[in-house]
Amino acid sequence: MVLPEVALANGERLYLLLDGGQLPELERQLFEVSDSPAYQPLYLYSPWDSLREVSPCLVEASEPLLSWFQQLPANTGWLLASHLTLLPLADQLRQLIEVESPYCSRILLKLAAPETMACLMVDADPWLWRGISQVWLPTRAGWHHWQVKETLAELMGDTCRLTDVQWARLGEVSWQNQLDAVYRHMQVWFPTRLAQQLAPQEWIARWARRAYQLGFQTERDLLLFFNVLGFVGDGWWEGDDYPTLSKYLTSPSAQTPSQRVELAANWAEQHALPQELT
Repeated sequence: MVLPEVALANGERLYLLLDGGQLPELERQLFEVSDSPAYQPLYLYSPWDSLREVSPCLVEASEPLLSWFQQLPANTGWLLASHLTLLPLADQLRQLIEVESPYCSRILLKLAAPETMACLMVDADPWLWRGISQVWLPTRAGWHHWQVKETLAELMGDTCRLTDVQWARLGEVSWQNQLDAVYRHMQVWFPTRLAQQLAPQEWIARWARRAYQLGFQTERDLLLFFNVLGFVGDGWWEGDDYPTLSKYLTSPSAQTPSQRVELAANWAEQHALPQELT
């Protein structure tokens, strides 16, 4: 990816926030790029320290690290500026590891995921902008560059609580990520079926919505559902050629949706046309 132009104000420091879940052995990689990288894994302390291997890492930016970051996929991290030094800023970000949904449930916030943070930091939320003066976030729509508002509202409560609007935006990001995962799955396992579609992304989105309406709502359910489409196509939906599939996929039973879609995928593989198995 091409990095945006970065202009720092007097006293600002530039940081990378990198996703350890997307970058295997991230800490080792940092030492391969820089002799003495200054960084903080956010999952450094209990109760999150057991997840350190996949922890977001706050890293002081340097020319070698920025050049390396430029070679990474866009979903692996983002840039931020702050007047704080490394340790105080890391402590501020650690207060966002776990946030509350509008329904009072606790969720682990994907702090280093730029799409996730873009849909939240577009608002002047004081919890999210505390200690941060500028952000540069790579998204599907391109880079977003935002600066902190001159005046932020007072913090409410002792935990960041997402609004209904923020929660809805997170849902949209999650859904798009699932569609992207399905597209990659079809590219790898069913390229012929995918190539048959005039508008493959629209085809995936349409069938993903249908799968969700049928009760297949986890990522695994969705991939198994698309295995069915990959093996036998979509003629079973309106035709009578595959009554067994129609039963598994459209008729509620004592089995869970996850069990039914797995049975359907296995059945479809056994009855696939030879060209779909190559």
